Amino acid sequence: MRSEQPTPVLPSAPSRAAEAEKEAPRSDEAQGASLADRIGMIVGGQFVNTLIILVQGVVVVRLLGKAEYGVLAFVTMLFMTGRDLALLYLPESLLYFTPKVTRPELKGLVRQSLLLLLGLGALAALAFCAFALVPSVFLDGREGITTPLLLIALMSLFAFPASLFGPLFIATNNHRKSAGVALLVTATNAAGAIVPAALGCSISWIVAAQCAAQALRLGLSYRLYARLFQDVAAAPFPGGVRAQLAYALPLSGTRFAGLFNQKLDKFVIGLFFSAGLYAEFAVGSQELPLVSVLAYSVASTMLPDLVARVEGGRARGEGAAAAIELWHSGIRKTTLIMLPIAAFVLLFAEPLMRTIYGDAYAGAAVPFRIYSALLPLRVTAYGIMLMALGQPSAILRIQVVAMGVNTAANLVLLPTIGMVGAPLAAVLTQLFAMGLTVTRIAHLSGVGLRGVFPWRHYGRVAATAVVAAAPLVLLLASGAVDRRPALCLTLGAPLYAGLYLVTAWLTGVLAPEDRAFVARWIRLEPLRDRHG
Repeated sequence: MRSEQPTPVLPSAPSRAAEAEKEAPRSDEAQGASLADRIGMIVGGQFVNTLIILVQGVVVVRLLGKAEYGVLAFVTMLFMTGRDLALLYLPESLLYFTPKVTRPELKGLVRQSLLLLLGLGALAALAFCAFALVPSVFLDGREGITTPLLLIALMSLFAFPASLFGPLFIATNNHRKSAGVALLVTATNAAGAIVPAALGCSISWIVAAQCAAQALRLGLSYRLYARLFQDVAAAPFPGGVRAQLAYALPLSGTRFAGLFNQKLDKFVIGLFFSAGLYAEFAVGSQELPLVSVLAYSVASTMLPDLVARVEGGRARGEGAAAAIELWHSGIRKTTLIMLPIAAFVLLFAEPLMRTIYGDAYAGAAVPFRIYSALLPLRVTAYGIMLMALGQPSAILRIQVVAMGVNTAANLVLLPTIGMVGAPLAAVLTQLFAMGLTVTRIAHLSGVGLRGVFPWRHYGRVAATAVVAAAPLVLLLASGAVDRRPALCLTLGAPLYAGLYLVTAWLTGVLAPEDRAFVARWIRLEPLRDRHG
């Protein structure tokens, strides 16, 4: 599950804005770029990278045996979790400090951060090597996991310092360069996974290719950084390591709590079930890319305007109410797309899994349906409003409470109902956290539970999505899914889209401006438009 928290701004960092404004590095390409241009570059790059990763995953699943893919998915999950935890928010800290320091001090901060990240990468490598000493602990004693664990240990030495440069290039207005490096590395990583799998090589070769891709990322990024700062003499960063950690460590606590709730189900399955079952779980637990590209991008982009409305009111209550109104406008738009998608994937989970991944992964429909049950509520990043209201600490408290709920739910459900207990516990935890967040927003804003969410519009869209889905139940009941899942999916998708649009038009849910909005997203115009 995706983390919802943007990077909060803390007031304790050294402020040298006037001097930094004169000396901070700016790229020629970005000097004339508008905010919409920069957002388009970032969101568009994320969309393309996500699409490549999705295609890579489908092809690799098709080429590998189920047990082999289970080992690869588990090792990849271990690496990504360890990386996200051990980075300690150091790369993101550059987004905060860059406008506040001079160019020489920024170069000093980059050097300081690289040393810290190299050390953290070495510690992560030692941890992965320790896991390699006890491979029988994972995946029900599956053989062949030792070498991949050692390879992700090596990968940590490249990936940790390489993670610094993406935020650095964004902070210095080199968005195209950042997107270009990320796209090249993603494509290289995809080729490094698909080619060995197609040649029948072991998964160790795939992990080795991913390791090489991270080394390429580090080399390309460092070369670009060296060119951008070639005429700059490094100066000590004001406050040194202590100032950087004072900003990053509190945010790391929030990240740890969020990752715990996102990854506990995956660790539980990896510890107590076989590689084949983990493969089904890994396939079924994947989040639809549209969630991050649409709902979270819309909410995150609105954050500055939400803050402006909160602070622009004559009284705090007035400003909060204005921010809630703006937040609702974003939710209304994303609801029109997310709710029908949720209804469709809940109905067609099995043909979707069988068509994309093959009949061997029909069992993945069970965890996929469980996780997809959250889609109707994933219409926004709820933590955005707490950030806008100046309450980032509330997010951490909610996540910590959710950790306890998640642990208790796994302890109860796993022995009772087996493997499906882990995803069910994760979904229940997310529902609990969302409920707490919405309740807190209602209290802080003063609008109450009735005014904190666009309930009436949401209910009308949900009813429209359900009514449009009703005729498709007959298609599923006919048994066509068992015989021809791909044909069933091919017929069902356009049929449902047409039924939903007609029903929404007849009920008035889809206003003229909403029809234009949906049409723009169907054509992916917001991802292509560089000028607004």
